[in-house]
Amino acid sequence: MYEKLEGKFALLRTDAVFMEYVNSRLHVQWKRTRGIWSQHWKQNGGKTNPQLERTKRKSDCRSQEWNHLCDSQKKLSDKMEANRAKQVNNSRGGSRSIANHTFQMINPETQMPPSPLEVYHKLHFNAAKQGWLNENSHIEYENIIQHKQAALDELNSKGTTITTAMEHQLEKEAIKSVCGRKKTIQSAWEVGVGPVLRKKDCWMKSIAESSQRDSSENESLRNKLIALEAKQK
Repeated sequence: MYEKLEGKFALLRTDAVFMEYVNSRLHVQWKRTRGIWSQHWKQNGGKTNPQLERTKRKSDCRSQEWNHLCDSQKKLSDKMEANRAKQVNNSRGGSRSIANHTFQMINPETQMPPSPLEVYHKLHFNAAKQGWLNENSHIEYENIIQHKQAALDELNSKGTTITTAMEHQLEKEAIKSVCGRKKTIQSAWEVGVGPVLRKKDCWMKSIAESSQRDSSENESLRNKLIALEAKQK
C-alpha cells in the first residue's frame, strides 16, 4: 500500500504526524478490504470445505494473500468458536453494542425507543434460526416476565398509575434480578441489557442531538412564520 501511494504522492516519512494519519487511513482501508475478503471466504467454502476455499480466490486478492487469509481466518474462527462456547449467556447481537441495537430499533414514526424486554427478545430469539438461542435464554425470558408482572401487580394494588418510563424501569430491574446474578463485573454495563455507548457508537448520539436541534429550529421558524402571517393580516 505504501508503494501504491508513493507512485502518486510524496510521503513525508520524517513527519510523524503526517505518517500517523497515513497509517490510520491505510489501517481503515485494510480492515474494510479484509472484511470483504473474509465474507467471500465464508461464502465459498470457509472452514467447512478447505479444498473449495483455495480455488475460490477473490479476483482482487493475490495468491499469497489469499492463502494467508484462509489460514488466519480458520484459526480465528476456531478461536472465536471456543470463546463462544465458554459464554453463559449468549447473544445474537454480534459485534455491535446493545446501545447500537437499541438505537436501530427506535420507532421511525413515534421516535420511541424499544423496551428493555424487546431488546432482550431480539438478541436471544430469531424465528429464522430455530427460535431461541438456547433453552437458558428462553427460561430467563420467562423469569423476567414473571418478575415484571409481580412488580406491576404490587404497584396496581397500591393504585399507582404506571407510565411507559416506569414500565421500562421495571423491566430493567427484572432483567438485572434474573441475569445479573451470574455477572460479577458490571463496569460500563447495564446488566442483562448490555454496554453503554462506546466510542464507535458516538455517531448515534450526534444524530440524535442533530435531530433534536433540527426539531427546535423548525419549531422556532414555524412560530416566526405564524407571527408574520398574523402581522400581515
